[in-house]
Amino acid sequence: MALVASALSGCGNGPGTYDLPLHEAYERLATQTFEDFKMARQCGTLVYIQPEPILDESVTWLVTSGGEEQTTFTARLSAVGDKKTKVTVEISKDPDGSDKYDGKDFYPHPAFKQPLKPAVEEAIAAVLEGRPLDTQKLADLQGDNSVCNVQRGGLESTGRAFSVHDKAGEWGGH
Repeated sequence: MALVASALSGCGNGPGTYDLPLHEAYERLATQTFEDFKMARQCGTLVYIQPEPILDESVTWLVTSGGEEQTTFTARLSAVGDKKTKVTVEISKDPDGSDKYDGKDFYPHPAFKQPLKPAVEEAIAAVLEGRPLDTQKLADLQGDNSVCNVQRGGLESTGRAFSVHDKAGEWGGH
């Protein structure tokens, strides 16, 4: 029975709440570069993900491509008692105030498949629950990914990446 309880540690918690003390949750996230998430969600423009932690408060991941910031996402941590942590995910904003890569906007050189926020929430949950990324959950997410799919197809078939510096209709094959 104890084995079943530990396997279901995330059950019974509210969304984004994990059975981990705050500092342990922070430590699991602070050095995370989400390689499995990146491989599952990046488009044909190669991205780099760098964590920027603030001790026991948050971790913001800076996503760059071609030396330019593409987006950021942040996990804000708050203690729920001594043994649970609530994680709230924030995504950087587009000029209109909506989350970047929310599934509704067009990007000529997208960094990630859309929508980004639920995919990031799944990646963080996998780390905090000590399990592999659930790629089926990610496959079920729907958004405007037409350009992403074309660019990722080019990367997968040729091994050549697009660049954020390519002009419309141009593929530098970086």
